[in-house]
Amino acid sequence: MTLQIKLITGFREDQYQTVDIDEAHKAYYLFTHPEERGIFNNGVAIIGKHIQGIEPDYNACMGWNPTHKLDSDDWNEINQKGINRKVQDMLEKARDVARLNQNNPSIFLLPLSGINLNDGLPEYLNIQN
Repeated sequence: MTLQIKLITGFREDQYQTVDIDEAHKAYYLFTHPEERGIFNNGVAIIGKHIQGIEPDYNACMGWNPTHKLDSDDWNEINQKGINRKVQDMLEKARDVARLNQNNPSIFLLPLSGINLNDGLPEYLNIQN
């Protein structure tokens, strides 16, 4: 199981891109910097102004068909497996990394799971004040 997020790019249900949660900090950076461009590891290339929202892709996390509509049994399984909590924790971390490192683009080359904000960042990635 890999955790995934949706980059919402339109108003229709099918207007989104799925990317690995390890790149959620890139997504948040692009979302807050609409003129910037980014390329994700799965090949998705996007301009920040096209991202209308960032949310968990529970269907992808669980390996379900993208068109499957989640029902109460699905939500029970998602919560029982701890997927909801893991995704929310990673999204919170991604927001913090993107916010704290706006002047350090090299941080976005690292996977989110490899960044530990509690231990501080490696010296070459320290926040520039």
